[in-house]
Amino acid sequence: MTVKLPYIKWRDGRPRVVHSPRERAAGFEDRDLRHVETGAWYTYEEARAFADKHLAEIQRSRQVGSRKVKAPSLQRAGTVEDLLDDWLASPEVRNLKPKSVQSYEKARRALIYKPESREDAKKRRERERAAAVLGATLPGREKEQLASVIPAAIGAPELRALFNYLKEQRGHHMALGAIAALSAALSWGKESSKWRLKNNPRIDMRFDRPAGRVVMVELEEFNALVAAADALGRPSIGDAVYLGIFTGQRQGDRLRLKDDGMINGRRQLRQSKTGMIVAIKQTPQLAKRLLEARVRVNEIARKLELKKIPDEIVIDETTGRPYNEHTYRHVFAEVRDLAIRGSQVPRVTACPSLAFINETTGQPDKKHDQDLRDTCVMLLDRAGNDLLSICDVTGHSYQSAQLIMKHYRARNPARADAAIDKLVAFLGREGLT
Repeated sequence: MTVKLPYIKWRDGRPRVVHSPRERAAGFEDRDLRHVETGAWYTYEEARAFADKHLAEIQRSRQVGSRKVKAPSLQRAGTVEDLLDDWLASPEVRNLKPKSVQSYEKARRALIYKPESREDAKKRRERERAAAVLGATLPGREKEQLASVIPAAIGAPELRALFNYLKEQRGHHMALGAIAALSAALSWGKESSKWRLKNNPRIDMRFDRPAGRVVMVELEEFNALVAAADALGRPSIGDAVYLGIFTGQRQGDRLRLKDDGMINGRRQLRQSKTGMIVAIKQTPQLAKRLLEARVRVNEIARKLELKKIPDEIVIDETTGRPYNEHTYRHVFAEVRDLAIRGSQVPRVTACPSLAFINETTGQPDKKHDQDLRDTCVMLLDRAGNDLLSICDVTGHSYQSAQLIMKHYRARNPARADAAIDKLVAFLGREGLT
């Protein structure tokens, strides 16, 4: 089947935008259609969405060009979606670290597209793949009203309403991230010769930030998560939970850790993205789990007929590759839900304490994978380690580790009981009976 899209040429499945002399004279440039953060080529669905938008842009430029408007005074008549796309494609963003670009891309999706459940997203992708095979056209993902708004129409009241809406629909952290991305795009548009925006309403506005979250995963809950992961046929999630408790590393780093073996009694765990070595003294529990994980990874490679056995510890059983954070978050949620409710088949004992009422917000909450990092700090503290030792293990700054311990120490009944016992003994020695 020959795939035809306006101004796009395909070379062995790799799309490239190619213009006629007329478009090039108007300032349009030929380029490959690849993702900035990963270098991956656009899929057919992504190329089609780009082609539709690009064709409309060319048609607008022809209409503007026929009026012979002087270039210096030309302000592009585009939407917020156009502005975000131009900003993300600019050198100012492309030269940032890949993780920053990925964060901005995620914020763009939250601003442009309406929320959809994981199941709805899966069905949409299936429809798009089927349409691509048949050569049919499907309506794209439903967009937010903001996508079609002209940037100049956004003032402080509109930005405040947008923040409140995103906070309700997407959560507090995503709302802040989306507002920050939009603000950066508006500021960039002020200096862009294509956009020449007048102002950024974000300046001098304040948005409330969520209270700090410090939640401990109790050992009973840790065991419940691991048992649920194994019962679901997702022991890789249990591997990540073990690494969280015994290393205190961030979720993203744990999903990329490689086991470089033992040196001087320390397990050498290398972060595949940065190459940084996390040297952890071998513990019996972690040693046993890592050995089992390596056996399972070999079995996955054989089952999926992989040409190379992955070096990473945490491997998705369905793909034979490391998890991306989006997939991991959803699979972890499935494991946690099973651990909360329990099950007869497979046999999983219910652990309802994984769901709780957050004292800070007063809202229902659940314990997250990210809580494992804080839990490692608090367990090391309970074991009698000093602050410097704890930071050496987990990589926390001294200030952040101290804040975690300060928050949770008052909630440790055993420590409180021991403190009272010491107080009674001291007062007795001082003669107060």
